[in-house]
Amino acid sequence: MVFPRRRLLPAVVVAAALVGAGCGPAPGETITRVAGPNRSPSTTVPEDGAGQTRPPEATGTTSAPTSVPTSVPATTPPSAPDPGSGGGGTPLAGSGGTPPPPPGDPGPGTLRVTEVARGLDTVWAMAFDPEGRLWFTERGGRLTRLGEAARPVEGVVESGEGGLMGLEIDRQGRIFLMYTSATDNRVVRLEPDGTQTVLVEGIAKAGIHNGGRLRLGPDGALYAATGDAGMPQLAPDPASRNGKVLRLDPGGGPAQVFSRGHRNVQGLCTGSGGRLLATEHGPDRGDEVNILSAGFDGGWPASVGTGVRNYTPTIAPAGCAVYTGGLIPGWQGSLLFVTLKGQDLRRLTLGADGSVTGEEILFDGELGRLRDVAVAPDGSVYLATSNRDGRGSPAAADDRILRVAPG
Repeated sequence: MVFPRRRLLPAVVVAAALVGAGCGPAPGETITRVAGPNRSPSTTVPEDGAGQTRPPEATGTTSAPTSVPTSVPATTPPSAPDPGSGGGGTPLAGSGGTPPPPPGDPGPGTLRVTEVARGLDTVWAMAFDPEGRLWFTERGGRLTRLGEAARPVEGVVESGEGGLMGLEIDRQGRIFLMYTSATDNRVVRLEPDGTQTVLVEGIAKAGIHNGGRLRLGPDGALYAATGDAGMPQLAPDPASRNGKVLRLDPGGGPAQVFSRGHRNVQGLCTGSGGRLLATEHGPDRGDEVNILSAGFDGGWPASVGTGVRNYTPTIAPAGCAVYTGGLIPGWQGSLLFVTLKGQDLRRLTLGADGSVTGEEILFDGELGRLRDVAVAPDGSVYLATSNRDGRGSPAAADDRILRVAPG
């Protein structure tokens, strides 16, 4: 498909009326899920916005990769800029008049969306192994290498927002997972024989705010995002592992608190200069994009909406990746992240100091809820839908993994 125009936004946000929430329950609303692999039969999931209650949906099955282009527009037309403030409250360039394209905008090129897997159920994370093959997790407890049979992960219990979540693969091919067990949230290294080496356990679990994202840093450490488990007081508590980003040794050893004061980090990714970036759900306002550093304090629950980019109304930002491929040169160095409530892919351009200089919205409302984004070794971009998580409106093919590339 040809996508001649994109929705381009200035690097400012309007302080609008509060509509919905990034995550967490709306008053009186629950979603009932059907039982699936490692799923509690009575699981309920609170709605993360002001949407309608959805009936249970059948679980999906993994398919072999296909190559069927989807006929979806990539973006909405450009919109007028919104007045407001950026992450630090200072108006940024482009806040008056028609918003300029982000620096490095690829121009009126074309993007093709190709379906590579369908019939899945709540794809949570994706990662490429040293051979360039794609792996992904489904929240109900399945780990899959694309094109192969799914592998059940022992010990996973899906309940509410919890289940099999984070996935990371290092250069040695070692697989790391974060999941909800019967008693806690934990991070494990999956051994070749299928056994698990626990790297950290005892992280409080809950029906909401489990965090769950994993990311290997350029320093070789494994970073794990934990949510506040619906108990905001845990986020600033140095004695708690909840509401934190933890720094782990992939080989084993004590977990260290890297940053604190988090409500529910859903995306972790590394950028230029070794920066660790995070996306985070606010309550009924103030979803955030943050640049993390050792000792960083996100301020929750005392404050919200203090990132380098903030969103009110909320959009429920999820997985992120910094584009370093060569297939789409104009995206080089951009922060890509997907949204659940917003149902889109966002591209932020960042200044040398980490400030946001521009934003582009793609696939706005066309693919449903999106949970993760990954950049493939060939420079294409992979998206994972999350329409069967109890909050979406799944189509027959959902959930899906999609490949985005020039075409």
